[in-house]
Amino acid sequence: MDTTGHRLGTRAVGTYRLLVPILIGLEFFSGLVQGWIVPLLGEISRVYSVPLGLTSWVLAVGLLSSAVSVPLISILGDRFGPRRLLVVAVSLAAAGSILIALAPNFAWLLVGTAIQGPVAAFLPLAMALLKSHRPQSANRDVGLIVGTLTFGVAAGSIFGGIAMDAIGRLHTVQLIPAIALAVFVPLVLFFVAESQADATRSVDWLGALLLGIGLVGLMYGLSEGSQSGWLAAATVLPIAVGVAALVLFLMVERRALSPIVDIPAMRAAGLANPIFIGFLVALTMFGNQSPPVMFLTANPAELGYGNAMPASGVGLVVAVSAGSLTLGSFLSSMISKKLGRTSTLALSCLAAAAALLCMAFVPSSTLLFALWLAICGVGTGIVVGILPGMVIERSPESAAGSVAGVYNTGRTIGGSLAGAFVASVTTMLVINPGSGAEAAPAPSLAAFQVVWVCFAAVNVVAAAASLFIGRKGATAPAEPANVAAPDAVAS
Repeated sequence: MDTTGHRLGTRAVGTYRLLVPILIGLEFFSGLVQGWIVPLLGEISRVYSVPLGLTSWVLAVGLLSSAVSVPLISILGDRFGPRRLLVVAVSLAAAGSILIALAPNFAWLLVGTAIQGPVAAFLPLAMALLKSHRPQSANRDVGLIVGTLTFGVAAGSIFGGIAMDAIGRLHTVQLIPAIALAVFVPLVLFFVAESQADATRSVDWLGALLLGIGLVGLMYGLSEGSQSGWLAAATVLPIAVGVAALVLFLMVERRALSPIVDIPAMRAAGLANPIFIGFLVALTMFGNQSPPVMFLTANPAELGYGNAMPASGVGLVVAVSAGSLTLGSFLSSMISKKLGRTSTLALSCLAAAAALLCMAFVPSSTLLFALWLAICGVGTGIVVGILPGMVIERSPESAAGSVAGVYNTGRTIGGSLAGAFVASVTTMLVINPGSGAEAAPAPSLAAFQVVWVCFAAVNVVAAAASLFIGRKGATAPAEPANVAAPDAVAS
């Protein structure tokens, strides 16, 4: 009897059974890490003695790092195996999280945020593993994983603030999710089975380099605009270099053997509009993370706006946004079946736009502000719930993974640009909260109004684009990718 083969077979069955639970736990803590830091932005400003508006770069740098690293890691996953790259991504994210917790100054905190960026690559790599090991239930499993990720963000938004108020030490509070994430490095390494790698697949290094240069150029130019002026050489030159690099990137992608963005495949499948809408909605979803925190923590006696809320209170209010986003995503299937996907997308985008305008111009208490966040979250969640299913439905079977990667990367790029926009506006439109020399400038009320009006306009554009989304490439009805059956964890 071949006892060695029997033991290896038993171990393989065990790893397959543990695959979905481990990926669910990993995505939960991925969301927890991303949501945890949001209610801590005010404390980060105080501990590191930086203007509150500058803390928006904590989110912007993370999103930029994700935008650059996700497509490259996804391609390397196809080349060397998704489990191997998932171990690398989890290790980098855990190391970055620990550096954020132990950072001696704000600059090192931003370095940690950049290293943490591959946290966004967990989902594409998980999708590749599920497609390989559980093809018949991959859509349901991905739905459960995405829903868990959103729930993790909501939990982080709540418990990050609660932990800050209870413990009172920023570095200790930030270590909590970092250590939890580090535990998954050995779990993924030893208990997740590898899928077959494509050793013949080439890596588009030139495309990755041009994409990175393009995004960094745009982001740096946006950051300099509020400091040096929008017509200054320090602003115009990086933006020009960034735009030129992105144009070259698109040209290179047309000729690459394994492009990061497969333009012909997307065009043939009618994917441009869904991906474009996903990009637009990501501007609001990611860009509106820090403004509510800054607004709610502001002291109305000094700034003329805000609610002077503690970190725990801010966490609860922000969690309303994340929780409503989750609720909207799970309701999206039911609503789209009744109204049709086109109408549902358009109405949801318009609801989010209306809520953003209320934030900007309707005087409100904390309760009303939470209501506007909830309406915006539900509307955005419905869109986020519908689009992945539509993208998967229209994707060619031979390029489903790369198309999903393009969709996710487009959303990440939108979020990074929105974060840079918020950082620029909130550091340019400022007021002095006091006469003391140590008082740091704070965003003015006009800064928040500009941000929310622009995000409302973006949602109106998304609503208009949804009217032309059509049915090209559709072959069968598809449920939203983040709505899962209760038995999705069954082996």
